Amino acid sequence: MQTAYGAVQVPAELRRVVALGDTALDSALALGAIPVGTLASRGGATVSAYLADRVPAIAIVGTVREINLEAVVEARPDLILAASGTTREQYDALRAIAPTVVPKPARFGDWESETRTVAAALGKAAGAERLIAGIEQRAKDIAGRRSGSGTAVVVRWMPTGPVIVSSALMAGRLLQLTGGRTSPAATFTDKPHTDPLSLENLGQIDAGFIYLTTLNADGEKALAAAKAQPAFARLPAVKAGQSAAVDGNVWSSAAGPIAAGKVLDDIERLHTAP
Repeated sequence: MQTAYGAVQVPAELRRVVALGDTALDSALALGAIPVGTLASRGGATVSAYLADRVPAIAIVGTVREINLEAVVEARPDLILAASGTTREQYDALRAIAPTVVPKPARFGDWESETRTVAAALGKAAGAERLIAGIEQRAKDIAGRRSGSGTAVVVRWMPTGPVIVSSALMAGRLLQLTGGRTSPAATFTDKPHTDPLSLENLGQIDAGFIYLTTLNADGEKALAAAKAQPAFARLPAVKAGQSAAVDGNVWSSAAGPIAAGKVLDDIERLHTAP
């Protein structure tokens, strides 16, 4: 198959697949494959909690910042599903271990492209199309039942302050598909999120509805501290009860069919009648 670094011969029979990153792991699991190794979730030391029960025995072979090549070797893969953005140096090191598939560059926020690459490598291309079509149809169904269509923003709380997540990423695109409107503060496509904002600049995160996310205990502590600040309580969305905490590992970090389904679960729970 064709990849970011040329043609790769994928073994006809796959027994041990390593998926480097949440999108690759999410996509593989959604397609019925059970990888034997993956990276720790962003901000964590284990696999993302929303996937953990599906792969209780999976080996952690590194972090988003650094792949542990020795751990990859120990996993004995016959195929490595690498993340988009994998460098040539990383690719060369990985392909020395097993055939390695790196998705071709795609439009910013186009998580479906990586899912399709994973599916092609696993011989499940038709399955990916069914999954993606199902997600889009469910989003449209929710849009038809949604109450309100005001602006929305996804905010990740970090120890250094909140950051606004780009509306071009998976959660933002699903919010739009379900009838929400993008906050002007989130309409950028040159990076995943803004620089951290100070408490004095909290007004920048205001929107019709604020989805509050954290990635770890430090972020949760910072969010709890912010909620005690008058500047936070004065935000119109907060005063109106139009904010909610959602899983940061899903909403602001992950992408893939399973994560998309969980984002839609939250939107349906928060914005449609029982």
